[in-house]
Amino acid sequence: MSYTFEHIETLIVRSLESSLGAAEQAELDSWLKEDDANRRYYQELRKTWELTNSNDDDITPDIDANWAAFNRKRQTTGNQDTQPQQLTVVRSYRGFIRAAAAVLLLGGAVTAYFLLTSPEQITVQTAANETNIIVLPDGSKAFINKGSSLRYAKHFNDGERSIHLDGEAFFDVVKDDAHPFVVYTSQTRTQVLGTTFDVKAYAEQPAEVFVLSGKVAVSAGEEKQTDQIVLTEGRKATLGERQQLSEDAIANHDFMAWKDNIMVFNDEPVSHVISKVEALYGINIVADENVAGLTIKTRLTPGQPLDQVLEIIARTANVSWTKDGDTYRLGKAATNQ
Repeated sequence: MSYTFEHIETLIVRSLESSLGAAEQAELDSWLKEDDANRRYYQELRKTWELTNSNDDDITPDIDANWAAFNRKRQTTGNQDTQPQQLTVVRSYRGFIRAAAAVLLLGGAVTAYFLLTSPEQITVQTAANETNIIVLPDGSKAFINKGSSLRYAKHFNDGERSIHLDGEAFFDVVKDDAHPFVVYTSQTRTQVLGTTFDVKAYAEQPAEVFVLSGKVAVSAGEEKQTDQIVLTEGRKATLGERQQLSEDAIANHDFMAWKDNIMVFNDEPVSHVISKVEALYGINIVADENVAGLTIKTRLTPGQPLDQVLEIIARTANVSWTKDGDTYRLGKAATNQ
């Protein structure tokens, strides 16, 4: 079933106020059952509602100030230990959703699920250790990789279906010849009619587009260009340092492993591998200088025990690992513990 976000927001607030009718409650229950992310979003708003409601008589809210602070927080790295601001309950659903976003995001309580960037825009962000799946207004699906941001209109109008991406996402696009599906990044513009493809556009990395089925047109920059590459199934495009696009066959299909929460490393430095493990497990790993530059090939699955992950890295690099307090070390002369 298709829902508008404004309608869902109204149902959530009315549910928190215990004023839903039976039909509306059934609608909300159906939406909650559709996706784990929907349930997490509802639970976080419910917690915020309870928190703010308990302080109604003690504080004076400044929603605009908190909303501005929320936006500033969204644009930072999010590493500061900021305490949640306390806000009184706002009885209009839009005011409460804004207030709740300020509480949740300023406090670092959750990664953003929906960021209300404007009345007609939705932004979905993922943290460094999570992925997300969303259904776009036309029914197309977007699988969003770690550390990425996706922005799109709440309702696609009569023109193109525009998506703005920072990071990486895999798209399964509903075919619609009259409404091109266009993904914009800071480096490329990718246009399709109906296909499955992956766009990778992280900062400081060459942009890449991979096509699994169908056909896409890729051009450098955000504007439509006459100089473009048309990719078909099994082909990829890479944007070089001089903003030149090159085309090649997809030689390694492990590029989609992230979609199944598998980290694949092909001839990558140990230093890069351990940085990913540090972010995933929240630990500190130090590699000896003669180890950090070694390259390895391996596959890691989140959820594996940490000692198993370290053993795989150490064995693959032909080194050993030790634990020293809260720090893990990789070195050729180390003794495994």
